[in-house]
Formats: sequence, structure tokens, C-alpha cells
Amino acid sequence: MANVLVTGGAGYVGCHVLNPLKEAGHNPVVYDDLSRGFGDLVSTHGVPLVVGTLANRLLLRRVLEEHDIDAILHFAALAYVGESSQLPDRYYRINTADAFGLLEEAVAYRPDAPPAVVFSSTCAVFGIPTVLPIRELTPRNPINPYGRSKLALEWMLEDLANQYRFPAVILRYFNAAGADPQNGCGECHSPETHLLPLAIQAAMGGAPLSIHGADFETPDGTAIRDFIHVRDLASAHIAALDYLMAGGANTDFNLGTGKGHSVQEVVNCVERISHSKVPRKIGPRRLGDPPALVCDASKAKQLLNWSPRYSNMEQIVGDALAWERQRQHISTLARRKSVAAR
Repeated sequence: MANVLVTGGAGYVGCHVLNPLKEAGHNPVVYDDLSRGFGDLVSTHGVPLVVGTLANRLLLRRVLEEHDIDAILHFAALAYVGESSQLPDRYYRINTADAFGLLEEAVAYRPDAPPAVVFSSTCAVFGIPTVLPIRELTPRNPINPYGRSKLALEWMLEDLANQYRFPAVILRYFNAAGADPQNGCGECHSPETHLLPLAIQAAMGGAPLSIHGADFETPDGTAIRDFIHVRDLASAHIAALDYLMAGGANTDFNLGTGKGHSVQEVVNCVERISHSKVPRKIGPRRLGDPPALVCDASKAKQLLNWSPRYSNMEQIVGDALAWERQRQHISTLARRKSVAAR
């Protein structure tokens, strides 16, 4: 059992880890500035929430000490590829500099035995790979500030963990998708830029889906991605934490399914499961979008005994659709209650 600081635990992936942490016997504490996270996703699980930025090092130190933190799951980051090209300074400050401050505080808090660290990184560190699927040894050559800001922290974590002898694992996500409606967790970014929720919202009467490029060198012209259910990502974090607590060597893992789905295939699946058309429009490619990204997760299977359980596209779409319907129903009830109270 460990006391676990979950930075960014009010965000999409972070909130999905809270219940599995508790079920595994750990004591999570969420640290989030709520700039893009949602406090109600934390309160649903009865987990303590400390509101603060990574730049607030005095608060970070106090939280580490007061909660006697044994391990850190670091999710807190900005994660929009397009935005990172417009605001590279903000991405380097939050994703790299402020996160480095978290590592420094962790080492200062317990110099003889700093907390174990599981870092949520991204396949964006690989840029446009020349060979698929992508393995851990694939050269890391990011093509946008988001990927570069994450790679910079990977290097820092590797060097600090080696110098100060604390356990560390890097987990590189491919495309997180899906939801856990039964536990009140789903995808509700603001603004929303991810394919699946936007496609579902379009099928439910929202704005038409914008497809960014239909001229890629792929079978149907749309980009191919490796979609992994967020519940499978959550279980990978528990497996990585257990691996480190059991004395596993510091290393990195790519997390995906090994199978790619094109944007068009995802849209087709949404239409089948929702029984609704997805209005769409084709736009230009986004700067920095590779044509295809597919993962080789055999290392995680071997060392973490981890394999995706929920990541077939039908389940991903079905769970995301159930979450969106649940969210819209709750929103409708809240509006009616507000009107009735006037």
C-alpha cells in the first residue's frame, strides 16, 4: 500500500486511475489547478483534492510532507498539439519547467529515498516514425512543441532518477479514448479537440465534425491512430506502480493495442453504434500530424503483465457514447432545476 500523489488527477486520464488505485489498496491524493480538470471527477471517488499549480513549490512540498507521499503519478500537463505550436512558451513552462520543479521537490522532500515516479508521456515524442509499429527503441524525434516539452521531461526524469536513485517509469500513451460511465469518468475537455467525443457530439445533434485532412498516405486518406481505452491506460499505471514498488528497474513502456484505426473507421463505428449520421466537413491537415501512429506494446506485456482488455473500437465507442448521454442528461436536469428555482 502506498500514499500516491496524482498530479492532474482531475483530468481525463488521471480521474480514471483514482478508483483502481483505491481498489489496489493505495491512498491517492489529487493535486490539480483545475484549469482544464474537473473537481467533480475527483469528488465522485471520495479522494482528497488539493488545488494548486505545479509552479507553487511551497504547496507541493507541504502536500508531499503532510500526506507522506511514497509515489507520484504525474499526469498534469497541457496536451493540445495545435495549441503547442501557437503557445510554445506556455508548454515548455508547464510541461517541462514546472514539472521539473515537482521532481526537485520530490527529491528534496525525501533525499535518502525519493518517491517513485510514473510519468505520463506521449507517442508525440516519436514524431513521424519511419517504421511501424513504434517500439521503445524507436528514435525520439518530436515535430511539435508538445512532443518536445514531454521529451525534455523524459530526459530530466531519466537523469534525476539515475543520480538520486529513485524508481521511475515512463508511460507513453497512444490515443486515449473511451470512458468509464459506471464510475462517473469520461472525456470532457474544454475546449474539446479529440476525435471521438466530437464525432459523438456531432451524431447527437452538435456541430459537424471537422476531419483534419483526407489526403494522407493511408488506405482511405484519413490519419491512422492506435486507440486505447482509458480504462486500459488506468490499469497500466497500477501495473507500473506495482512494478516499481516490487523493485523493478527504471524503464519506459509504450501503451497501445498494436492496431490502427483511421479517422473514417472511427466515424463509421460511431454511426453504427449511435444509429445516427455524423455530419462532417473535411479541412486541411493540422501542422505536425503524422499520417499513422501504431504501437508495439510487447514490452509492457512482458514486464508488467499488462494487455488491453477494453480496447476494441466497439467498446471504446459504446462506453464514450454512454458517458456523453449520461453527461447531457445530467446537464438537462440541472438546467430544468435552475429554471424551476427562479
